[in-house]
Amino acid sequence: MAPLDAGPPLGTGFGGYRTTVVPCGPGTVLLMYTDGLVERRGEDIDVSIERLTQLTLPVGGGLDDLLGEVVDRFADTAEDDIAVLVSRSRRS
Repeated sequence: MAPLDAGPPLGTGFGGYRTTVVPCGPGTVLLMYTDGLVERRGEDIDVSIERLTQLTLPVGGGLDDLLGEVVDRFADTAEDDIAVLVSRSRRS
């Protein structure tokens, strides 16, 4: 899948959101997070986001495992509050 264009953060009140449809079959995992998870002083945010995209969930792995991995890798160096939400689409 090609990278998506970045838009303004949700909840800021700035416009400019584009609608993008991404096919999500059964088992697709969605990870949402606040900027505190990936913003670091002195580091380009794209570097931190790339590090986040390298995380993988083993087939059959639980969402708790993925959430634990995210927290283990990023929370210790966080300079701001973080929130992470992870979900998986179900089979119909």
